[in-house]
Amino acid sequence: MLIAALAVAGLAWWMHSRGELLPALRRWGAVAALALVAARMLETGRPLLAAVVAAGAAMWWYAARAKVGDGRAAAAAQALLGVAADADADAVHAAWRRGLATAHPDAGGSSAAVQCLTEARDLLLARLEAR
Repeated sequence: MLIAALAVAGLAWWMHSRGELLPALRRWGAVAALALVAARMLETGRPLLAAVVAAGAAMWWYAARAKVGDGRAAAAAQALLGVAADADADAVHAAWRRGLATAHPDAGGSSAAVQCLTEARDLLLARLEAR
Protein backbone atom coordinates (compact mmCIF):
# COMPACT_ATOMS: atom_id res chain seq x y z
CA MET A 1 0.00 0.00 0.00
CA LEU A 2 2.84 2.37 0.85
CA ILE A 3 4.55 1.69 -2.47
CA ALA A 4 1.32 2.46 -4.35
CA ALA A 5 0.86 5.70 -2.41
CA LEU A 6 4.45 6.74 -3.14
CA ALA A 7 4.01 5.91 -6.82
CA VAL A 8 0.84 8.02 -7.02
CA ALA A 9 2.53 10.90 -5.17
CA GLY A 10 5.52 10.72 -7.52
CA LEU A 11 3.28 10.71 -10.58
CA ALA A 12 1.29 13.66 -9.22
CA TRP A 13 4.50 15.62 -8.57
CA TRP A 14 5.80 14.87 -12.06
CA MET A 15 2.51 15.91 -13.71
CA HIS A 16 2.39 19.07 -11.57
CA SER A 17 5.93 20.03 -12.57
CA ARG A 18 4.92 19.74 -16.24
CA GLY A 19 1.72 21.72 -15.70
CA GLU A 20 -0.50 18.78 -16.59
CA LEU A 21 -1.97 17.83 -13.22
CA LEU A 22 -4.88 20.26 -13.00
CA PRO A 23 -6.12 19.79 -16.59
CA ALA A 24 -5.92 16.01 -16.14
CA LEU A 25 -7.80 16.16 -12.84
CA ARG A 26 -10.51 18.29 -14.41
CA ARG A 27 -10.81 15.97 -17.38
CA TRP A 28 -10.63 12.59 -15.65
CA GLY A 29 -11.87 13.35 -12.13
CA ALA A 30 -15.48 13.90 -13.09
CA VAL A 31 -15.48 10.97 -15.51
CA ALA A 32 -14.07 8.63 -12.86
CA ALA A 33 -16.59 9.85 -10.27
CA LEU A 34 -19.51 9.31 -12.64
CA ALA A 35 -18.21 5.87 -13.60
CA LEU A 36 -17.99 4.89 -9.93
CA VAL A 37 -21.53 6.15 -9.32
CA ALA A 38 -22.74 4.15 -12.31
CA ALA A 39 -20.99 1.01 -11.03
CA ARG A 40 -22.57 1.48 -7.60
CA MET A 41 -26.03 1.91 -9.14
CA LEU A 42 -25.54 -1.22 -11.21
CA GLU A 43 -24.45 -3.07 -8.10
CA THR A 44 -27.58 -2.00 -6.20
CA GLY A 45 -29.90 -3.26 -8.93
CA ARG A 46 -30.71 -0.05 -10.82
CA PRO A 47 -29.43 -0.81 -14.33
CA LEU A 48 -31.44 1.90 -16.12
CA LEU A 49 -30.16 4.66 -13.85
CA ALA A 50 -26.63 3.20 -14.11
CA ALA A 51 -26.88 3.38 -17.91
CA VAL A 52 -27.94 7.03 -17.75
CA VAL A 53 -25.04 7.94 -15.45
CA ALA A 54 -22.59 5.95 -17.59
CA ALA A 55 -23.84 7.80 -20.67
CA GLY A 56 -23.26 11.07 -18.81
CA ALA A 57 -19.69 9.98 -18.01
CA ALA A 58 -19.11 9.11 -21.66
CA MET A 59 -20.49 12.46 -22.82
CA TRP A 60 -18.31 14.32 -20.27
CA TRP A 61 -15.23 12.44 -21.47
CA TYR A 62 -16.04 13.15 -25.12
CA ALA A 63 -16.71 16.85 -24.45
CA ALA A 64 -13.44 17.23 -22.52
CA ARG A 65 -11.60 15.51 -25.34
CA ALA A 66 -13.23 17.63 -28.04
CA LYS A 67 -12.39 20.99 -26.41
CA VAL A 68 -9.00 21.49 -27.98
CA GLY A 69 -9.73 24.76 -29.75
CA ASP A 70 -10.10 25.65 -33.37
CA GLY A 71 -7.28 26.51 -35.74
CA ARG A 72 -7.45 30.26 -35.09
CA ALA A 73 -7.16 29.81 -31.33
CA ALA A 74 -4.20 27.47 -31.78
CA ALA A 75 -2.50 29.92 -34.14
CA ALA A 76 -3.00 32.73 -31.64
CA ALA A 77 -1.62 30.56 -28.83
CA GLN A 78 1.41 29.64 -30.93
CA ALA A 79 2.03 33.30 -31.73
CA LEU A 80 1.68 34.31 -28.08
CA LEU A 81 4.15 31.68 -26.93
CA GLY A 82 6.37 32.04 -29.98
CA VAL A 83 6.41 28.36 -30.93
CA ALA A 84 6.13 26.66 -34.29
CA ALA A 85 3.01 24.78 -35.37
CA ASP A 86 4.82 21.45 -34.97
CA ALA A 87 6.24 22.21 -31.49
CA ASP A 88 6.29 19.36 -29.01
CA ALA A 89 5.24 19.50 -25.35
CA ASP A 90 8.75 20.30 -24.13
CA ALA A 91 9.01 23.28 -26.49
CA VAL A 92 5.60 24.56 -25.37
CA HIS A 93 6.59 24.29 -21.69
CA ALA A 94 9.92 26.03 -22.34
CA ALA A 95 8.19 28.88 -24.21
CA TRP A 96 5.63 29.21 -21.41
CA ARG A 97 8.39 29.47 -18.80
CA ARG A 98 10.23 32.09 -20.90
CA GLY A 99 7.02 34.08 -21.17
CA LEU A 100 6.41 33.86 -17.43
CA ALA A 101 9.81 35.44 -16.79
CA THR A 102 8.49 38.76 -18.14
CA ALA A 103 4.72 38.41 -17.69
CA HIS A 104 4.68 37.49 -14.00
CA PRO A 105 3.54 40.28 -11.61
CA ASP A 106 6.82 39.96 -9.67
CA ALA A 107 8.68 40.79 -12.90
CA GLY A 108 6.54 43.82 -13.74
CA GLY A 109 3.80 41.96 -15.64
CA SER A 110 0.21 41.28 -14.70
CA SER A 111 -1.86 38.34 -13.59
CA ALA A 112 -3.94 38.70 -16.76
CA ALA A 113 -0.82 38.20 -18.87
CA VAL A 114 0.08 35.08 -16.89
CA GLN A 115 -3.45 33.77 -17.37
CA CYS A 116 -3.26 34.32 -21.14
CA LEU A 117 0.08 32.51 -21.32
CA THR A 118 -1.24 29.62 -19.24
CA GLU A 119 -4.39 29.28 -21.35
CA ALA A 120 -2.26 29.27 -24.51
CA ARG A 121 -0.04 26.56 -23.02
CA ASP A 122 -3.04 24.46 -21.96
CA LEU A 123 -4.64 24.77 -25.41
CA LEU A 124 -1.50 23.70 -27.24
CA LEU A 125 -0.89 20.80 -24.84
CA ALA A 126 -4.49 19.64 -25.24
CA ARG A 127 -4.11 19.72 -29.01
CA LEU A 128 -0.93 17.66 -28.74
CA GLU A 129 -2.67 15.16 -26.47
CA ALA A 130 -5.63 14.85 -28.85
CA ARG A 131 -3.36 13.84 -31.74
